[in-house]
Amino acid sequence: MKTFRVNKENSDIITYDTETEQVNRYRGYLLGDIPRNFGCIEYETDVEGIGEWFNYKGLTYVRDER
Repeated sequence: MKTFRVNKENSDIITYDTETEQVNRYRGYLLGDIPRNFGCIEYETDVEGIGEWFNYKGLTYVRDER
């Protein structure tokens, strides 16, 4: 079962999958602030596109690899 928590300081979401014990961090973006490689699977350069996201309370959340 997946659970998530919202960080009140910066609106990041932290998910925890109890079956695989995997922790992921997602960062929320407004529509005008999403990364350039958002929504494309193949990109012209060596940078991989972002093909997975979800929307929650008006923000688009993308996995944060920082």
